[in-house]
Amino acid sequence: MTNRVLTEDGWQKRVRNILGVDEAYLPDADIEQPDIISVAEANVIALVPGYADLDADKRLWLESATVCECAALLCYSMPARVPVREQGPHFTRDVTQDWGIRREELEKERNILIGKITAAFVDVPHFGRTKG
Repeated sequence: MTNRVLTEDGWQKRVRNILGVDEAYLPDADIEQPDIISVAEANVIALVPGYADLDADKRLWLESATVCECAALLCYSMPARVPVREQGPHFTRDVTQDWGIRREELEKERNILIGKITAAFVDVPHFGRTKG
């Protein structure tokens, strides 16, 4: 199935970058699974009516929201992908990433980006009180 929002080459790297992992822990094939990219695009498209007719700025926000949604969906599997401890010949370090919190942050960012696309500004006249 072809992508409807993330159509340019290299979108997988954008997802990895937002999660802060490299390709060894999150290969392209895992990101390209239909239950990740297709579901992420469907979720975002459902929130943005007329997504195909957006101007350049709103299209950029749409793509960024889709990247956030992909990353949020992948957060469920990240504890099994990323090691809990890194160890080298002269050091040992615990990795302290809470993927549940990171998922919530990504969902908030996605909602902000979608809000920039769908927000309709309404001019409401201000009412004031006068002495009577």
